[in-house]
Amino acid sequence: MKLPKKTDLPFFAYGAFRPGQLAFHRLKPFVGKIEKATVSGELRIRDGLPILDRNGKKGVEGFVLFFNSSVSEEAYRSIADLEPDAQYQWGEANAGNYLTNILFGRSPKKGSVSADDHDWDGQSDPLFTVALEVVRETLKSNRAFDPNLKPMFHLQMAYLLLWSAIERYVSLRYHLGGKVTDKVKRLGEETAFAEAMQSVTPNPREVCRADKPEEILRLDAANPNRSLDYYYQIRSNIAHRGKAVRHDHDRMLEALEQLSAIFDFVVKRAFDEAKLTA
Repeated sequence: MKLPKKTDLPFFAYGAFRPGQLAFHRLKPFVGKIEKATVSGELRIRDGLPILDRNGKKGVEGFVLFFNSSVSEEAYRSIADLEPDAQYQWGEANAGNYLTNILFGRSPKKGSVSADDHDWDGQSDPLFTVALEVVRETLKSNRAFDPNLKPMFHLQMAYLLLWSAIERYVSLRYHLGGKVTDKVKRLGEETAFAEAMQSVTPNPREVCRADKPEEILRLDAANPNRSLDYYYQIRSNIAHRGKAVRHDHDRMLEALEQLSAIFDFVVKRAFDEAKLTA
């Protein structure tokens, strides 16, 4: 999206750019001062994203981010790179004692619901909480192979659920629009992902694409990016695989166990680093 008209104004953050949230890392190097504040309006949720309705009366809590003057335009460019025009538009409003740039929701009442609270916390997103609990529970109760294949299908469902959480994470952290595969690749570049790979220490593995058997993906803790491709290919193979065997169960169990542990570590690290005290 485009930059706001006045890049010398501070920015009011009420969503993913708030301190403590997944996109704050994009702005942290540019911030000189932060103050809590409230703006007039109503906080609504659409497609899991917080949007601000300027016509609401409840008030929305957030933070005023004051950028260092020499990098203010760069900071706003980082914001614009994440936010899609389809969801947000720039506007100005008073936040406490300051006139600020704010990302208001486009047609805020269409396809949205009123938020339960006056502020938004991505860490409590169901895909980062309940969904990951379901993954762990499924792992615990479906370890043994059964010829009826029910345990393996439960593992497959949990694996797809895990990838839904991963895709949510990379969207909030890197880009709310765009191709999912492009955003997923950014996960493999994170230091936390590489560190978690080393702690999980998976043995080298290979998997073929179900639709292109000649193409082989390799799992190797020394190569996080290629290993992420391996885990993603297993996800893709679930949709293309025609039959299931014991080997598929064992591979799925191993991949789910490893990737869920890695992602737990990555999410915790990301939220910890976004805190103001970090």
